[in-house]
Amino acid sequence: MSHSFAILNHSSQARKNLFWCIATILVSLATTQKSQAAHNWTDQIAAFKPMVVNVETSSEVVFETEAKGTSFATGFIVDEERGIIATNRHVTGSSPSYVKINFYDGSFTEAKVFYYDPTHDFGFYQINPEEVEFSLEAVQLGAWRDLALGDELLLIGNNEKEEYSIKEGKVANLNVNKGNRHSSYIHTTFDRTGGSSGSPVWNTEGRVIAIHARGTDTSSFELPVEYLIDALTRIQNGVSIHRGEIGVDLELISIGEAIKHFRLPESSRAEIGPSESGTPKVIQVESIIPRTTGENFLRASDIIYRINDDLIRDDLYTFDSMLNGSVGSEVVLEIYRNGEQMTVKIPVEDLELKKVRRFVRFAGSIFHDITPDLRRMLYFEAEGAYLPHADAGSSFSRVGIRERSGNSKVVIQEINGRAIHGLDDFIASCMDIADGQHTYVVIRDFNRFDSSPTPKSLTVNLQFGPLQVFEWNEQKLDWKQSEIGDLGVVEID
Repeated sequence: MSHSFAILNHSSQARKNLFWCIATILVSLATTQKSQAAHNWTDQIAAFKPMVVNVETSSEVVFETEAKGTSFATGFIVDEERGIIATNRHVTGSSPSYVKINFYDGSFTEAKVFYYDPTHDFGFYQINPEEVEFSLEAVQLGAWRDLALGDELLLIGNNEKEEYSIKEGKVANLNVNKGNRHSSYIHTTFDRTGGSSGSPVWNTEGRVIAIHARGTDTSSFELPVEYLIDALTRIQNGVSIHRGEIGVDLELISIGEAIKHFRLPESSRAEIGPSESGTPKVIQVESIIPRTTGENFLRASDIIYRINDDLIRDDLYTFDSMLNGSVGSEVVLEIYRNGEQMTVKIPVEDLELKKVRRFVRFAGSIFHDITPDLRRMLYFEAEGAYLPHADAGSSFSRVGIRERSGNSKVVIQEINGRAIHGLDDFIASCMDIADGQHTYVVIRDFNRFDSSPTPKSLTVNLQFGPLQVFEWNEQKLDWKQSEIGDLGVVEID
């Protein structure tokens, strides 16, 4: 009897112990969940909204591969005194455009393109603060380097043309290569749709640490704010912006792949060390852009190990910064090519000098010089004048395949037997063409599988499309028509 009682008593005590154990675990879980509760953005959202703007752009003249039409995006104020608004480069574009800036209170104003980066996906608009009906307030800019995996983030944008859409996400990776050339991006968990381009991305401390640039319906990629800060600081200090160019298109590959497939020495694994953003990676040359300074020094598959004696690892941002600081001089790269260590000195050009600063409107079409970005996309080494768009039914509309947007990818290499090395030659040739004249051109059409030089005949109609030359006026932030005379091209006041 006493034995049975002892068993029952022991069973009762076990149940009590189990109860208290479960209770302790539940309390612990509740405490953990409370400490890991999502950040409350309510007050910050209300404060941030006046700093965000909605952008509407309309373009009828387009360069490179940009398209005509109207688009919607987002921007944010970064300098209230100068009226500077940050957004993406694929929003500002490089082409002439009409820009409308809509504010949180329903008011709006017009803007002009102040600056766009030739490599990275950011640019600036400028508005007149005196035309705004409230006091502008700029965002506080933070530091991408201070982020950690899992950090909570906030995005406010013009998602699906719905103004001031709110999205919450987290940092998934601190360094991925999603740029067109060599840009570092932050991988986040925002679900993204159209119109969010140019949206500011805040950390929980209320600082903008990135600008939304691209993504899918389940993931997003944000350009670190340091890229914007570098350019903005120079603008604010009245210092010229330089963008270093050696003509490389880069990618990141894992240290294991570099060692096993590309014969990077095994000893490099210890020197590269672990990575805060995930798998240790190194920088590899994916391709070389024709007619750039790196063409004679580098090859696709080269691994860039050091730049100016500094171990570079996977740091695309520092690589870019060093190029910018070496414009007009040389950059020293230590590379590995099929396991062989090499040192090369490469002259660094300035991409700022190779932007489209002049274009021609002639016979219903647009023409400009070939840019490094076009050479990268088309892998085009020859010379000529580029035809990005021809109006339907115009004289040049049938010399190449027109895309659904009306865009072309045609390079004019010869007009009536005269070689076209650039826009100057094109202008001189067009000055000799009369209305209704039967003409032939030699082109390369990069919308065709075979883009070899091909002759095309056309009859030039100048009744509604006389030769016009436009140049970018830095002071007026606008395109101004130039007068064409015997002594050359002169801007019309």
